[in-house]
Amino acid sequence: MNENELMQEDEISLFDLWDKLRAGWRYVAGGSAIGLLGAGLAVGLISPKYEAIAFVQMGQMGQMGQMGQMGQMGQMGQMGQMGQIGQIGQLTSVPAEPASQAIERMKTPSFQLRVAHDIGDQDWVGTLKRSSGAGSDILTLQIAKATATSASALIELKAKGVSAEAARKIADAVVLELARRHAEITKPTIDRMQSDLALAKEKRQRAEQDLESLSKLVATAGVKDDRFTQLSLMTSLRLQKEAELFSQRQMVTALETALSPPATQAAQAIEAIFVSDKPVSPKKGLLLALGLIGGLLAGIVAVFVADGWRRAKEAKRR
Repeated sequence: MNENELMQEDEISLFDLWDKLRAGWRYVAGGSAIGLLGAGLAVGLISPKYEAIAFVQMGQMGQMGQMGQMGQMGQMGQMGQMGQIGQIGQLTSVPAEPASQAIERMKTPSFQLRVAHDIGDQDWVGTLKRSSGAGSDILTLQIAKATATSASALIELKAKGVSAEAARKIADAVVLELARRHAEITKPTIDRMQSDLALAKEKRQRAEQDLESLSKLVATAGVKDDRFTQLSLMTSLRLQKEAELFSQRQMVTALETALSPPATQAAQAIEAIFVSDKPVSPKKGLLLALGLIGGLLAGIVAVFVADGWRRAKEAKRR
């Protein structure tokens, strides 16, 4: 037998493949049925998971621009003070921490363990303790929006639970825990600003009292002889006190604005947390399709394995 004849014997046409599959249709049908049965069992055994979605705004902290120039205003003339008054009110708001850092914080086991304890989820606590330092897959986090200013970055939070209420409870607890952590981070700065506010209010009160006393002296003094110089001096002092009082009022207003929302506020969900009425897992259609395809492929493989086994037995008999 020459080489061409051997090659022709080894070649299998599409018709031969079709005939083999027709002959072994029981394997194909059985494999498909087993695949569907396995997928059905998976759908029945896997606990449903619901998902809560929240868009979280970072905790914000107000800051006053050009703080260093405020202390110099009391020593300057009226024109110089009025020229810089507008700069006192220039306020900025910065996040307690970058959004990317907040995401990494919420992924840590210690953060999630605190949340799990707060809501009393012992299954979650057990999963975290068994994971040897790795966070669980209950939370899915990513930056939902990032613009040129990091203060406007939002975090998209997805929390999974065994029920819609459980998922919502987890999302609420995560936002509250993040707000607590941000409050700890911003506390030193806010305490310092509150101290500055109390001091500015005290200086404003003293300036008001001094201005009232000078105004009375100017009103009672007459413009006569050598008292003209004294009157001019008191008038000049009154003008300086008026400028100082104006500066202190501006500073008090700026500090109060910086310490109030929206300049300073805790981390929070910008809208109500959304939870779908239908579970997000298991995906029944996808599992059944995968089971059918997997079973079909397994049946086809079984047809060729059986055919090869039959041929090997026939070859031994010869």
